[in-house]
Amino acid sequence: MGTPFNENGTEGINIDKEIKDSKSIEALRAIIRKAREIEEPIELDSEPETFFSLDRPKEGISELWLYVLYQDDGSSILYNEGSNSYFALSKEQTNELRSIIGQ
Repeated sequence: MGTPFNENGTEGINIDKEIKDSKSIEALRAIIRKAREIEEPIELDSEPETFFSLDRPKEGISELWLYVLYQDDGSSILYNEGSNSYFALSKEQTNELRSIIGQ
């Protein structure tokens, strides 16, 4: 899990922490499964504040890479750069996500 940045034309992600607790990882997967796929938003309320990936270390693969864009109404939008797809989370789902990732 990390924080995206764009400074002086350089983009990247500062990795802040790693969640290894299997209960938290499964709760995160459950939230993502419930996310509703949406069309690319014309105008977003914010820039990505959080980035996280779900990895399968034993298999050596990243299952998913998602950017989280928190919205003013308490909901959030997830962006998967790999598939260029967007997903919406309700305010309740966003609160659950925040509690899992510690924000």
